Amino acid sequence: MEEIEVKFPVKETGTVTEKLSKLGFRIAVSRHHEKNYLFDDAAGNLRSAGKLLRVRHTPSTKTVTFKGPISAHSKLKHREEIECPIESAETMMRILEGVGFRIRGEYSKYRTVFEDGKFNVSLDETEAGNFLEVEGPSDEEITRLGEKLGYSERDFVRRTYAELIGDAKRKRLPDF
Repeated sequence: MEEIEVKFPVKETGTVTEKLSKLGFRIAVSRHHEKNYLFDDAAGNLRSAGKLLRVRHTPSTKTVTFKGPISAHSKLKHREEIECPIESAETMMRILEGVGFRIRGEYSKYRTVFEDGKFNVSLDETEAGNFLEVEGPSDEEITRLGEKLGYSERDFVRRTYAELIGDAKRKRLPDF
């Protein structure tokens, strides 16, 4: 299935939550902690091809996800996404390691999920800052929703959380 999404930086979480509520969004999943593990082979073939293999662990769900490379033909992020619920994140991680994959990155975030029947909107609190991740049916509809929330194309963030958080961590490291 194709995923169409974009992130917007959030300065004030209360303000964006209020705007979503006024637009008819409801909280589908309350604020919770997520742990994400990114896997790759020793040569880093997935990363170099722009692909991702992730195991996600939340209090209520565990998933394994494959994401294809991000399309360069859009201002939003288009990519293939195949996701499957799993019974045990730990068991899946052992299976992936058993066939040669290794954890090549990990990050955590707090997430609140909003829905209105058409869009899936996540308010994510990360080490790199707070973001509103909007998934929807088309570029045009996501852009229109962004405008209703006070955003424009110059606010689009197409980078992954792994990239954003990795950069934030590197900026905090002292120079030696």
